Amino acid sequence: MHILYNSSQYTISEFPGHGGIELMDKQACRSAFLQGAIEEVFRDSIADLAIEESSDEQVDEFLGLFDALLTQRVRLH
Repeated sequence: MHILYNSSQYTISEFPGHGGIELMDKQACRSAFLQGAIEEVFRDSIADLAIEESSDEQVDEFLGLFDALLTQRVRLH
């Protein structure tokens, strides 16, 4: 697992060999595994934010646009 982004609100993780990325909202304890076309669009958008050197607040605001996709409950062991 590779952590691509980590803030107090969100984490983006990549799982090599699984063909997708996980977006997790830490405070809501919800996540989604993005694959295919949505993953490509998501990665392109995140890359644009990195080029612009966006702040964590700006990135978190962008990630909030994906909250409707976060349907998997996160359970801690």
